[in-house]
Amino acid sequence: MTEALSVKKLKKMINDKISELVPALTSGLSFYSESARYAEGSLEILDIQNVSGSQYSMSYRYKWTIFNACLDISAEEYISDSVAFSVVETGLTFDVIDYSRPSTADEL
Repeated sequence: MTEALSVKKLKKMINDKISELVPALTSGLSFYSESARYAEGSLEILDIQNVSGSQYSMSYRYKWTIFNACLDISAEEYISDSVAFSVVETGLTFDVIDYSRPSTADEL
């Protein structure tokens, strides 16, 4: 299964598991604000390109919202990003960057 796959087949494979990928692909929202939230069901694949062999790059976008009544903020925005992934024997492996903020316990 490590041979190059068609973009159409890769999109189908990813869309079939998109709900499992959403938390990792949208984890950078906390850098905008702790109040920033992913708009459910808005993640869409824009493009998949073969980088080399079984290495690919996927461009995607999703809508996020922010609401903070104290600061009189209510907004909806789209954000675009990309992620690299590989086709391996067991499926697809995504190179997701961990954007989670360290806790105060991590500082010790």
